[in-house]
Amino acid sequence: MRFPAAAVLGAVLLTAACDAPAPGASPSPSPSPSPSPSPSVVFSMPPLRLPVMAPGDRCPVTPKHAWSGPGQATAVLGDGPLYPIADYFPGGVLELRGEDREPDGSYVKKVRWLGAGYRGPVLLRVARIDGPGAASAQFSYFGGLRDDGYHAELTEPDNDLPATTTVGGPGCYAYQVDGASFSRTIVFRAVAAG
Repeated sequence: MRFPAAAVLGAVLLTAACDAPAPGASPSPSPSPSPSPSPSVVFSMPPLRLPVMAPGDRCPVTPKHAWSGPGQATAVLGDGPLYPIADYFPGGVLELRGEDREPDGSYVKKVRWLGAGYRGPVLLRVARIDGPGAASAQFSYFGGLRDDGYHAELTEPDNDLPATTTVGGPGCYAYQVDGASFSRTIVFRAVAAG
């Protein structure tokens, strides 16, 4: 079925006329553009600077301290502004259980983090510091792999960050957490639960 060109043109004009303001009416204000998020701080990857251990050295575990900031935790590890919750490290230890073991032999553990008073880029890295062994960490719901670690953009100053830490087995490990204005190291031991 073909419509005459005049009928189509008339329908377009009628629709446009219905959308026009009534004669003598003041035009309605156009909506303000929503504020755009501030551009991320340019973030260049800091070098990985983890403690070095000689054979036989004791693992220099980061002590826990009481927490009264945002989020649900009684104690955290490190100086922040991003902190792993100490409840996942009783006595500074990440307990490796049989149910945490993956087919490749590594162990994946849930470790929640809290962010307090920081907004911007963050890079989370982890490595074994007392010998060879693989390790990684990542936030569960946002971010991605980048710069030999896990990069995320924190858009709110206070955050509850579910995450996982993967270790190759028992040993001494260290996180390095970097942001635009800080770099922190947090050391923990991973031991077989028994």
